[in-house]
Amino acid sequence: ANDESIMYLNEFHPDGTYESDPNIVESSIDVEPYVLIPSIGEKINFSYSAPSGSRVIIRVFDLSGRFITSLVDTFIDLDQNNWESFWNGRDHLGQVLSPGTYLIHIESMNFQTGDTTTDVAPVVIGVKP
Repeated sequence: ANDESIMYLNEFHPDGTYESDPNIVESSIDVEPYVLIPSIGEKINFSYSAPSGSRVIIRVFDLSGRFITSLVDTFIDLDQNNWESFWNGRDHLGQVLSPGTYLIHIESMNFQTGDTTTDVAPVVIGVKP
Protein backbone atom coordinates (compact mmCIF):
# COMPACT_ATOMS: atom_id res chain seq x y z
CA ALA A 1 0.00 0.00 0.00
CA ASN A 2 0.98 3.60 -0.23
CA ASP A 3 0.19 6.89 1.56
CA GLU A 4 -2.81 7.59 -0.69
CA SER A 5 -4.64 4.42 0.48
CA ILE A 6 -4.75 5.47 4.16
CA MET A 7 -8.13 6.76 5.35
CA TYR A 8 -8.32 8.96 8.44
CA LEU A 9 -11.48 8.89 10.53
CA ASN A 10 -12.50 11.83 12.69
CA GLU A 11 -14.79 9.72 14.91
CA PHE A 12 -14.76 6.06 15.76
CA HIS A 13 -17.94 4.34 17.06
CA PRO A 14 -17.33 0.57 17.37
CA ASP A 15 -20.70 -0.02 19.06
CA GLY A 16 -22.73 2.58 17.20
CA THR A 17 -23.76 5.91 18.60
CA TYR A 18 -25.05 6.26 22.13
CA GLU A 19 -28.19 8.22 22.94
CA SER A 20 -29.24 8.25 26.56
CA ASP A 21 -32.81 8.57 27.76
CA PRO A 22 -33.05 12.01 29.37
CA ASN A 23 -36.05 10.89 31.44
CA ILE A 24 -33.98 8.39 33.43
CA VAL A 25 -30.92 9.81 35.12
CA GLU A 26 -30.45 7.40 38.01
CA SER A 27 -31.46 4.00 39.33
CA SER A 28 -34.48 3.58 41.55
CA ILE A 29 -36.31 0.69 43.16
CA ASP A 30 -39.86 0.68 44.55
CA VAL A 31 -41.07 -2.12 46.81
CA GLU A 32 -44.67 -2.64 47.92
CA PRO A 33 -45.71 -3.88 50.41
CA TYR A 34 -42.73 -3.75 52.75
CA VAL A 35 -43.69 -6.81 54.84
CA LEU A 36 -43.32 -10.33 53.49
CA ILE A 37 -44.16 -13.71 55.06
CA PRO A 38 -42.35 -16.30 52.92
CA SER A 39 -43.35 -19.25 55.13
CA ILE A 40 -46.92 -18.99 53.76
CA GLY A 41 -45.76 -18.55 50.15
CA GLU A 42 -45.94 -14.77 49.87
CA LYS A 43 -43.84 -12.91 47.35
CA ILE A 44 -42.95 -9.24 47.26
CA ASN A 45 -43.23 -7.36 43.99
CA PHE A 46 -40.89 -4.54 43.11
CA SER A 47 -40.34 -2.26 40.15
CA TYR A 48 -37.09 -0.63 39.14
CA SER A 49 -35.73 1.90 36.70
CA ALA A 50 -32.22 2.43 35.36
CA PRO A 51 -30.60 4.39 32.55
CA SER A 52 -30.63 2.64 29.18
CA GLY A 53 -27.30 1.11 28.21
CA SER A 54 -26.67 -0.05 31.79
CA ARG A 55 -25.92 -3.30 33.56
CA VAL A 56 -28.41 -3.63 36.42
CA ILE A 57 -27.77 -5.78 39.47
CA ILE A 58 -30.34 -6.13 42.25
CA ARG A 59 -29.21 -7.91 45.40
CA VAL A 60 -30.58 -8.51 48.88
CA PHE A 61 -28.47 -7.84 51.99
CA ASP A 62 -29.15 -8.10 55.70
CA LEU A 63 -28.63 -5.05 57.92
CA SER A 64 -25.03 -6.04 58.67
CA GLY A 65 -24.25 -5.95 54.93
CA ARG A 66 -24.08 -9.72 54.46
CA PHE A 67 -25.06 -10.89 50.96
CA ILE A 68 -28.30 -12.89 50.87
CA THR A 69 -29.17 -13.38 47.18
CA SER A 70 -29.17 -11.81 43.73
CA LEU A 71 -32.55 -11.08 42.17
CA VAL A 72 -31.65 -9.41 38.85
CA ASP A 73 -28.45 -9.24 36.81
CA THR A 74 -29.19 -7.94 33.33
CA PHE A 75 -28.23 -5.42 30.68
CA ILE A 76 -30.88 -2.81 29.89
CA ASP A 77 -30.57 -1.35 26.43
CA LEU A 78 -34.18 -0.27 25.95
CA ASP A 79 -35.74 3.08 26.73
CA GLN A 80 -38.41 1.44 28.92
CA ASN A 81 -38.06 3.00 32.35
CA ASN A 82 -40.10 0.67 34.55
CA TRP A 83 -39.22 -3.00 34.95
CA GLU A 84 -40.84 -5.44 37.38
CA SER A 85 -39.74 -8.51 39.30
CA PHE A 86 -40.42 -10.26 42.62
CA TRP A 87 -38.67 -11.85 45.60
CA ASN A 88 -39.92 -14.87 47.54
CA GLY A 89 -38.04 -14.14 50.80
CA ARG A 90 -35.47 -16.87 50.30
CA ASP A 91 -31.68 -16.78 50.20
CA HIS A 92 -29.40 -17.94 47.36
CA LEU A 93 -29.74 -21.55 48.60
CA GLY A 94 -33.55 -21.43 48.54
CA GLN A 95 -33.97 -21.35 52.33
CA VAL A 96 -36.61 -19.14 53.98
CA LEU A 97 -34.95 -16.24 55.77
CA SER A 98 -35.25 -15.48 59.47
CA PRO A 99 -37.62 -12.68 60.48
CA GLY A 100 -36.00 -9.27 60.31
CA THR A 101 -35.25 -6.30 58.08
CA TYR A 102 -33.44 -6.75 54.78
CA LEU A 103 -32.31 -4.32 52.10
CA ILE A 104 -32.98 -4.65 48.37
CA HIS A 105 -30.13 -2.82 46.65
CA ILE A 106 -30.05 -1.79 42.99
CA GLU A 107 -26.86 -0.77 41.21
CA SER A 108 -26.61 0.21 37.57
CA MET A 109 -23.49 1.06 35.62
CA ASN A 110 -23.55 2.65 32.18
CA PHE A 111 -20.78 1.12 30.07
CA GLN A 112 -20.58 4.14 27.74
CA THR A 113 -20.22 6.84 30.40
CA GLY A 114 -19.01 4.87 33.43
CA ASP A 115 -21.75 6.47 35.56
CA THR A 116 -22.93 4.29 38.44
CA THR A 117 -26.13 4.92 40.38
CA THR A 118 -27.66 3.05 43.31
CA ASP A 119 -30.80 2.93 45.43
CA VAL A 120 -31.94 0.89 48.44
CA ALA A 121 -35.36 -0.14 49.75
CA PRO A 122 -36.12 -1.95 53.04
CA VAL A 123 -38.13 -5.16 53.27
CA VAL A 124 -39.34 -6.82 56.47
CA ILE A 125 -39.57 -10.61 56.72
CA GLY A 126 -42.35 -11.49 59.15
CA VAL A 127 -43.95 -14.61 60.57
CA LYS A 128 -47.56 -15.70 60.65
CA PRO A 129 -49.08 -14.97 64.07
